[in-house]
Amino acid sequence: MYQIIVVGCGGIGGNYVKELGRFLYQNSLACRCKIVIADGDLVEKSNISRQPFLQEDIGRNKAEVMAEILTNTFCIDCGFFPDFINNHCQLMQMEQKNMCTVLVGAVDNHACRKVMHKYFRETDTIYYFDAANEYSAGEVVVGARISGNEFYPDRAQYFPEILEDTSVPKSEENCEAVNISQPQHILTNLVTANLLLKCTIDILKDDFCEGGIYYFDAFKGYSQFREKNIW
Repeated sequence: MYQIIVVGCGGIGGNYVKELGRFLYQNSLACRCKIVIADGDLVEKSNISRQPFLQEDIGRNKAEVMAEILTNTFCIDCGFFPDFINNHCQLMQMEQKNMCTVLVGAVDNHACRKVMHKYFRETDTIYYFDAANEYSAGEVVVGARISGNEFYPDRAQYFPEILEDTSVPKSEENCEAVNISQPQHILTNLVTANLLLKCTIDILKDDFCEGGIYYFDAFKGYSQFREKNIW
C-alpha cells in the first residue's frame, strides 16, 4: 500500500494528479494507494489556460478542487491540505501507518524543497519525486530511502544550492507568479507531469522505481535518464 503526498497543484502537480486519477481508475489500482494533495493557493482566472481547472473553480482552493475530482470522478480515497508546506512536521502529520510514502514535489521555490529534503532524510522508507522546469526544459529527480538506507539521493545532491538558499518561504509565490517573468509552456508542464506519472506507475506496478534524474526538453522532443546512487 502506498501513501502518495503531492505538494503543489499548479501546472505540473494539477496535471499529474488528474492523469494519476485516470490511470488508477482505468487499471483498478485505487485500492493500492491513498492520496493527499497539499497546496495553499486559490484558483485564479489566469490559471485556466495552463492548469486543469474550470471557470467555476475560480476562488476555490486548488488542492480541494483536485481532491474532489479524484474522489467523485475516479472513486479514489483522496484527502487535501489547503495550506502551503512550510515545515516537515506538516508532512509527517499526513503519514499513514503501514504504508510506503511516495512524496511528489511540484513546486517552484527552494524553501519548500528544503522542507521536503528534511522530510525525505528523516523518513524510514520513502520515494521522493521532485520536478522542476523552465520554459521548455527541466528535470525530474527520483530519490529513495528503504528501511533507513538512502539508495538514491534527492534533488539536493544534484543541486546543492537548494540547501544554501536563505530566502524565506513565499506563500504567494506559486507557479503562476513565476510565469509572469519566466512563463512555462503548457507542453512543458504536461511532459513534466507525465514523467512523474511514469515513475509512479513503476512503483504501483512493480513495487520499485529506479532512482536518478530525468533531463528533458519538451520542444526538442527528448528526455535522458541518468541513474545515480550513493553506494
